[in-house]
Amino acid sequence: MSTASFLFCDPVSPERVRWFSESIAAAVRQQEPGGEGAFTIFLTGDALYSLADARTRDAWAALAVLPAVRITADGDELRLQGLRGPVLSGNPGMIIPGDGTDRTTGAFWDLVVSTLKAEWRDARQAAFLLCSSPYMNRTPVYMLRFLAGVHAAGLRPELYTYLDGVHTVHNGQRPSEFENIGRGVAALAGSAAQSGMDAWFAACSRCATARGYYQMNPGTGFCEPSSCIESIAIRPLRDILARFRERHPVLSHASGYAVPRDDPAPGIPHLVIFITNPPYCTEWTFGGISLAVAAAMDEIPVAVIFIEDGVHALCGTHEVPAADKIFNIQEMLAATLDVEGLQYLVHGPSLEVRGVRPSPEFQGLRQVHNPDLAGILRGTGQENAGRATRMIFF
Repeated sequence: MSTASFLFCDPVSPERVRWFSESIAAAVRQQEPGGEGAFTIFLTGDALYSLADARTRDAWAALAVLPAVRITADGDELRLQGLRGPVLSGNPGMIIPGDGTDRTTGAFWDLVVSTLKAEWRDARQAAFLLCSSPYMNRTPVYMLRFLAGVHAAGLRPELYTYLDGVHTVHNGQRPSEFENIGRGVAALAGSAAQSGMDAWFAACSRCATARGYYQMNPGTGFCEPSSCIESIAIRPLRDILARFRERHPVLSHASGYAVPRDDPAPGIPHLVIFITNPPYCTEWTFGGISLAVAAAMDEIPVAVIFIEDGVHALCGTHEVPAADKIFNIQEMLAATLDVEGLQYLVHGPSLEVRGVRPSPEFQGLRQVHNPDLAGILRGTGQENAGRATRMIFF
C-alpha cells in the first residue's frame, strides 16, 4: 500500500478535473480495505476556482466525501479570491486550514509540509521545482512559503529553478507592490545557514544562459553568472537531476508523489512527467521532455505521459521552417524512443475528445486510460515498480 499527495497551484481545467477525479476514484476502488487517508490533494492559488466553478465543483465534492481522499484548500487564498463562502457551503467534506473557522487544522503550508514529512519518513530535505517567473505569477510566493515551512520543520530547503523560474536569480529586484522574491530567497538561505542546515538553491544553466544570466567572460574564457543574486548557483541540469536520485519530495506548481507506506523501498525514485501543453508556443513541452530525457540518461526511470493538449505533440507531421530556431518536438521524440529507462505513453481519452490520432511513427506508443492512470497516481502501476514516484505537470 502507498500514500499519494498532490499540489495544484495553477488553474485546473474541467478536463483535468475529470480525468484526475475519475482516476483517483478508480484508485480508491482498487486499493485494499482500510486505506483511509491514502490520497491527499492540496489546492491553492488559481486552482481554488475549480472548487466553485459549476463545471468542476461536483467532481471535487464527490472525491472529498471518499474516506480514502482528503482534499485541503488554502483558506487564506480563498479569502483573497472571495471564494470562502461558496467553497465552505458547497464542500462539507473539505479541509480548509487558515479560514478562521472551527475547521482550521493549521496553516495550509504547515499542513503540506507535515504531510510530506510523515509520508517521506527518512527524507532530510524537501525541494520545489520552480518553472514560473516572479511577479507575472504567484507560484514563486507559494514556493517561498513552502520552503519556509520546510526549514521550520527541520528539513533542508532546496530550490531548483527551471524554464522561466530562473528569473528568480535576477539581482536588484524592487517590486512596488509584490513580495520581493529575490530578497525572500536570500533571507531563507541565510536563515538555513545560521541553523547549520545550508540550503541548496540552483538554476538550470541552459535556461539561465538563454535568458542572459550566464554569459561568456572574454577575459577568462569561461561562462559566469551575470546580474545574479548569490543565493542561487547556476548549475548544469545534470547537477539538479542528481538531487532527483535522492529520496525526498519535490513539489512544483502542479505535482504529486506516491510513497510506499509499509516499505521504504530503497532506490532511485521514479519520475512521471505529464505533458499537458501544445508543443510549440510555450517552452513547457520542450522543457518537460528535455528534463525527462536528461533524467533517463542519468539512470532515473522516467515515464512521459502525453495528456490533455499535450497529445498534439504526437499528431500530424511537424515541419519546422529553416529560419525558425526551435527544436522539432517529433524529431526529438523519435530520437529518444530507444533511451533505456524512458517510456512514452499517451492518454487515450485525450486523443478521443480531440478527434485526433498519433502519426504513424507514434502509433506504437502505449495508450493509457483512466484505470491505468489510477495505478500510476497511487504508485502501484508498472511505471512505478513499487518505488517512490514523483509526478510533475508541464
